[in-house]
Amino acid sequence: MSPRLLPLPLLLLVACATTGTGKDTGDTGGGYVETGEVDETGETGDTAETGDTAVETGDTGDTGDTGEVPTLLDLDAWPTAISVNVGATYAVRVVATDGSRERGVYSGAAFTTDDSTVATVDSAGVVTAVAPGVTSVHVAAEGLEAVLSVEVTAEQVATLTVLDAAGAPIDKARVVNADVTYKTDATGVVSVPVATAGAETFTVYKTDDLYAVSVVDTVSRAFTVTLDSTDARDPAAELHGSVDFAGLVAASAGEETFGLAAASIQVPLTDFVIDDLLAEDRTLVYYGVDVAVPSNVFVKGYLEDYYATAFGGSVAAWGLGGPVPIAELAAGLNGTGDAMALLIGHLDDMRWGTAGGLTAVDGATTEAPLAPATAFSGSVHLALPSLPMGFEGTEEQLVCTFDESADGFVLTGLGLGAGVMDVDRVPVGSVPAATGTSVWTMAQVGGLGSGPTGTAIAVAEDRGAATVTFPDLQDVPELVSWSYNTRELSYAVDADATYVRVRMIDPNGRTHDLYVGAGDWAGVVDLHNDDFRRPSADVTVQSYTMLEGTFEEWVSRGTFDPGTLGPDTVSSFTYYP
Repeated sequence: MSPRLLPLPLLLLVACATTGTGKDTGDTGGGYVETGEVDETGETGDTAETGDTAVETGDTGDTGDTGEVPTLLDLDAWPTAISVNVGATYAVRVVATDGSRERGVYSGAAFTTDDSTVATVDSAGVVTAVAPGVTSVHVAAEGLEAVLSVEVTAEQVATLTVLDAAGAPIDKARVVNADVTYKTDATGVVSVPVATAGAETFTVYKTDDLYAVSVVDTVSRAFTVTLDSTDARDPAAELHGSVDFAGLVAASAGEETFGLAAASIQVPLTDFVIDDLLAEDRTLVYYGVDVAVPSNVFVKGYLEDYYATAFGGSVAAWGLGGPVPIAELAAGLNGTGDAMALLIGHLDDMRWGTAGGLTAVDGATTEAPLAPATAFSGSVHLALPSLPMGFEGTEEQLVCTFDESADGFVLTGLGLGAGVMDVDRVPVGSVPAATGTSVWTMAQVGGLGSGPTGTAIAVAEDRGAATVTFPDLQDVPELVSWSYNTRELSYAVDADATYVRVRMIDPNGRTHDLYVGAGDWAGVVDLHNDDFRRPSADVTVQSYTMLEGTFEEWVSRGTFDPGTLGPDTVSSFTYYP
């Protein structure tokens, strides 16, 4: 057996992490994230991917056989508070939970306003600003009510507050509207004249070490923008530890024992991608051959420790390892899907372990030795989501279970398949201070490892029901056109997308985020930061279907992280020049 064959699956683990990071000349594809709560019966919460309401007269949906409308348990509406100019219009978004605990967009509410001389509201929930003043809009259904505040101003001015990630004001931040630049004062506030009561676009930036943000087509006239550091979203800490192989199944002749270690996931699972599990490469010297492998891969007799990246703060480490036949490693490994199938196919011989209660420090290495010894002796029964538009329909989904501890989400199970299946995992309770279990599934157009096409991710809670059921997925989006010369951008997203983020990253790591309202969009992207290299920037379109909140709500409050607002769906497509 050639010594060059062994590292192949290790290298393929790197390929597994590249979900949509290669070159792509097509117009379709992207990543997708979806969440849904699972109640005790195994049914998911309604995330309104199809635009259906949670309750419709004469439609039993998934909750009943009689056609009766279930009693509502709660009623919410957004934006809860907004400031607009005279003449502005915007739509109220209503979400309800019915008697069977299905949560979704609700269309049966009645709308009234306290003072129609300030603002009116029609039967569809569209508010129109009439005259300066403050009033309340009431949303009522089945004895429940939500009250929204509307401020209408006569002066054609938008007030922006610009903060850093810690909430401190940013002085002299640049705010651009209609090609005119304004600067914030020492309190981070600036007043920007606007031409009309209609939708406006504001671009905010400071220096090349801060993300730039454009708020596109908003009628809100008072909102907050947070400019993160370019390093704020990248793991800056490191875990390192030796691996105790005593608890792993011993490799026999023709086998090799290797494994993977990683830090707990310290971001919402809605933002998680496989790449989060891997670290930068280091060199494995195997029989005199230098091979680059992720530094969080360990190999008995060669690399018996690991290095894994992490965010600073409370963190845990987990590790998974065991023997795999070298002959199987060298046979038919044509993609990442084959490599993951091989790993999962030998999961009975894999052992798992964790180290919790750690504190990672940015710029430093924290010691976290691992001793994997727990067998994958449990399982989760799943009804996996259907594949959306753009998929072939034959793809298998990579499934992971995560236990949530005080230190983040720790991977505890793996599976590969489609339809209804069981996923192997370590016994529930293996993670100290576990507060819940979530199941994450990913599919890639053409199969795992097939290249830079579409990906789909879904997350559901496992509450011990007989079957964990996922909601439907969103259609993969399409980047219709992008010209860096004219800055003209056009994209098409799922019909139910309520919010879109366009992220542009240039080769220097500078990022420009655009926040856009619902549905398809075409327009000119304003990138006024001269340090931003447009011609060679990657362009990613991420569309969200959100239950909680609206675009205007996020604009008004400055909460531009949809991952914290779930349940939600996210799909993305990346263009690489």
